[in-house]
Amino acid sequence: MIDLAVNLLRLGLGLGAVFFVGHGIQALALPISGEWRKLEQAAMNFGLGTVALTLWMLALTLAGIPFSLQVTLVPPVALSGVILILKKRSEKGMVRRAHPAENRKPKTENLVWDRIFLALLALLLLFATLRATFYPMWAWDEIATWGCKAQVYFMSRSLDLTCIEAHNYYPNLVPFLLTYLYLCLGQVNDHLAKAVFPLWGAMLLVILGFLLRRMGLTRTQTRGTVAFFALNGTVFIVHLHLAYADLALAYFALGGAGLIYLWLQDKAPRGSLAVAAVMFAGMAWCKYEGPPLAGTVLLAAALTLLWLRPPGLGGRLLRLGIPGAGLASGYLPWKVYLIKNQIEAGSDHIMGFYPHQLLPSLGYLVDGLFNPFYFGILWPAAFLALVWAGRRLFNSASLFLALFLGGNLLAVILAYVVAPTGAAEFEMYVRATLDRLLLHLTPVAALAVGEGVKELGEGPGANKSPALFPNPHHNPL
Repeated sequence: MIDLAVNLLRLGLGLGAVFFVGHGIQALALPISGEWRKLEQAAMNFGLGTVALTLWMLALTLAGIPFSLQVTLVPPVALSGVILILKKRSEKGMVRRAHPAENRKPKTENLVWDRIFLALLALLLLFATLRATFYPMWAWDEIATWGCKAQVYFMSRSLDLTCIEAHNYYPNLVPFLLTYLYLCLGQVNDHLAKAVFPLWGAMLLVILGFLLRRMGLTRTQTRGTVAFFALNGTVFIVHLHLAYADLALAYFALGGAGLIYLWLQDKAPRGSLAVAAVMFAGMAWCKYEGPPLAGTVLLAAALTLLWLRPPGLGGRLLRLGIPGAGLASGYLPWKVYLIKNQIEAGSDHIMGFYPHQLLPSLGYLVDGLFNPFYFGILWPAAFLALVWAGRRLFNSASLFLALFLGGNLLAVILAYVVAPTGAAEFEMYVRATLDRLLLHLTPVAALAVGEGVKELGEGPGANKSPALFPNPHHNPL
């Protein structure tokens, strides 16, 4: 019992350090911190800290320095402490702007439903935490890819791929994070280390909630939409207790795409593009599918701006270079390592073009979107919300959501068309990967559902054509 208490304390301190490092990074990005709520900041800080710590571990690898808790943790924590001290001094006497939600007129809230939604989410996270920590790593990719690498890295105190043949070109954010947690615990302990995944899911839900609030939903609408997302189907729930990288990629995709979406509407707090840049770095450093996913966010945002042609179009397009730089910072260091060590990337996934797989891929995709076992009715609800928008979809920033989701669904089909699988194994290959590819997009689909919920709540007499970009001089960098 004493050993368990000590290990829980070490795990808690290790995770707390991740939040602290992320807090320091966010302090660099935010000109004034008062525009972000504390819980909203914490949810972002977890992802920012994870990116910083794991990229630092990659830098140690490139420098040939063995992993240890001191060398892994002390420099990032010390740097974050210095940043926070300097930021605190610079903010003395500065006037902080109120959070946008504080300026809105009070709206009627349903406390009963609020409590029901929160209770459902709390029960879900409790179940996921118990399920994650009571079971060791057992699923295929937990053992063969992510978990196996983390254990090897911990034992060898380095990024050692000499005894691993499972997708060695995959980025290492998740294995490095698990390695870091093993260093904090002083041992390989899958049960406790897996607790990071329910935490990751909780932070995703918090980010989703704050994005919805900034989009204009009431508190009850927000909590209902978050619960609707979390409790529809099995895919999200299962990934809350699996040591896979897909939940992490969904988290970073939501953070990056969600902040860009707010920025397109002039609803983003200052510092949003810089925070989104770190989220883009997380996408690239998290999983092989991350860079193209981040690229579609930028492409959808650019096409939306070109279609709507808001004031200051050129400047807005140039500012998309900020998250673009974040994407490069997450992609290039690992690419350098691959080139340095002559590791071939992705040849087992893309080797040709197989047009006979097009129609079956389309059928499997439709089944995945509408099969209630996967995501319940969330995807049909998202499609219905986009259709319900009608012409407003083409003269508002909601066009970004349609372009991002539609473009990525087409990309999923293309990915299966170029997948080098035999006819006998193609169905098995699709069924083993489709749910995870859709999970990367589903939190953003929940934003489309939120737009529909907001419109329904406004009623038929409401003005549903608000002016876009009401303040063309607002620059939420």
